[in-house]
Amino acid sequence: MKFSDFGFKKFINDGLEQKGFDKPTTIQAEVIPYFKKHQNVVAKAHTGTGKTYAFLLPILNNLNYSNHDDVQALIIAPTRELAKQIYSETQYFKQFNPDLTIGLYIGGEDTEKQKQGLENKQPMIAIGTPQKVKELYDENLLRVTTASWVVVDEFDMIFDLGFFDDLDYLMARIRKDSVKSLFSATMNPQLIPFVKKYINNPVFIDQVENNTEKENIKNIMIDAKNRDDKLVLQTLVKQINPYIAIVFVNNKDEVSEVVNWLREVGIQNIGEMHGDLQPRTRASMLKKIKNNEFKYIVATDIAARGIDIEGVSHVISIDLPKDLSYYIHRAGRTGRGKLTGESYVIFNAKNQEKIQFLKQKGINFEMMRLIDGKIVPEKTKVAKKKKPGQISAEEQLVLSKYKDNKGKNVKPGYKKKRKYEMEKIKKQKRRQHIKENIEKIKKNKYRKRAQEVFGKDIED
Repeated sequence: MKFSDFGFKKFINDGLEQKGFDKPTTIQAEVIPYFKKHQNVVAKAHTGTGKTYAFLLPILNNLNYSNHDDVQALIIAPTRELAKQIYSETQYFKQFNPDLTIGLYIGGEDTEKQKQGLENKQPMIAIGTPQKVKELYDENLLRVTTASWVVVDEFDMIFDLGFFDDLDYLMARIRKDSVKSLFSATMNPQLIPFVKKYINNPVFIDQVENNTEKENIKNIMIDAKNRDDKLVLQTLVKQINPYIAIVFVNNKDEVSEVVNWLREVGIQNIGEMHGDLQPRTRASMLKKIKNNEFKYIVATDIAARGIDIEGVSHVISIDLPKDLSYYIHRAGRTGRGKLTGESYVIFNAKNQEKIQFLKQKGINFEMMRLIDGKIVPEKTKVAKKKKPGQISAEEQLVLSKYKDNKGKNVKPGYKKKRKYEMEKIKKQKRRQHIKENIEKIKKNKYRKRAQEVFGKDIED
């Protein structure tokens, strides 16, 4: 199937052609036909699968471009970064159709400018976060009740971040006959009542349950043998040569710690993404990240959902997230589109149960381990160099004593007995070695004294 098969308007096809997009992704191929038929959709799909175009293209195709007075489509996203990203993708098509009008409504922006714009004109497509959209609606500035299309992206994340009440408030005021759709990577049972309340007879699409692992992402588990995370990370970054690598931690306090670890191995210019960044700093950081100014980015899970960073070749999880569904989102930052990527997890005793859970969900990990300052595949064996004559005749005798002529161990309890006799021989060797060293020291002292007295060396 090709995009041209959907019968989109010319300006949409022109935009897709300029981007070099010919064939839809799996989620796009499944969702777009239902949208075109004005059917409600509830879709589960991994991040990085092309969900944005799955809902955006049919909305662009169905807008009334002669109506400049009403909001025709409302798209709600949980974070300002994701909202900006959707806005950017929508804005791209404006060059192919100047009649298209779009509004972005998020926190941390010039609120007065947003308000003045709404007093003059309503956008055809309004994109924003739940809190800001609700605020502007309450002030009778953004009239979302006229929307014929309503999309909630990363629906489960809106619930996780505590914006559920704001969303519920808005959805209660939307036209009942509007086409409503939810896109999510997970569907918590607590969210089902909301779906039933606002989405009438939806088509359910699930591309998560039976497709846990993306083929172009290699999941790698590093068996740290309970070594320090810092040592494992520093060894790994010395070994890989990423285009862009995201290092995930579980809370914002760990970000600066990991940044310092990276600086110790000579990486100085490092991006940071976490919830404590001020709006301006956050926007500036995201701009630098998208401009590929950082090779390494240390982030909390705020960067695991919705933020599309092009060229991420490696993802490293210092520890696994409490909500294990977020591991899928973390890994989904790499291997996007037709690119391949690697997602590393540091494996130790504290996350053993989590790893087992992910394996049960269908994620296949390639096992690696840290040996002699390198991270190597699990099957790699370290060759032990044996010095000539390392095993004495006595030790050879002990070994052969507990073997039959075919080389098989036959005597009961042979391991303990053999170990005992070998240790006994080793102790005797150590004693003999110490005795010889003492004798040598005594002789050296005697020679030195003789030279001082007689002026020459003497025989033993």
